[in-house]
Amino acid sequence: MDKFIIEKTIKKIQGRSIFLIGMMGCGKSQTGPILARLLSYKYIDLDTLIERLANKTINQIFIDSGEEEFRELETNCLKETIKIPSLVISTGGGIVTTPQNWGILRQGIIIWLDVDKNITIKRLKDDIENRPLLQKGNLSNLYNNILESRKNLHSQADLKIEINNENVEEVSEKIIYALYKKINY
Repeated sequence: MDKFIIEKTIKKIQGRSIFLIGMMGCGKSQTGPILARLLSYKYIDLDTLIERLANKTINQIFIDSGEEEFRELETNCLKETIKIPSLVISTGGGIVTTPQNWGILRQGIIIWLDVDKNITIKRLKDDIENRPLLQKGNLSNLYNNILESRKNLHSQADLKIEINNENVEEVSEKIIYALYKKINY
């Protein structure tokens, strides 16, 4: 990737944090560290942070306390991350469902990783035990229902990155090019 584009992008975004949003399984947690490295940012996976603070897995939080308690933890952690500049933050798929979170997300740059649903469903098949919202029913139907309920929320992102079969390095570069293009117009 062209160093000039990276350097100019870093200079233009001036330490604003970048929030990766999108459906579960779209690759936020895999893309985030690569993007952070390319931008010389730090990286936080919000779900991992929540698990460390709660000393439980996301799945266990859902079982023990329910989705509402999880969403509250998620919002509290999000509030803390925005205090730190120059972060790439991979969010959980449902972060967009809490209206209060949008005020926090808007303080940074919101990037929607939009992956073809067939690719995502294929990825999720082996990870259902870690996805509480996908455990009660047909994976494809559950996923499609969640996708439809969040599509309008995702579309409020600053940038939409369409992903097909690119690897995480290519997706990260695609994000930087999109940022560069947007800030130079």
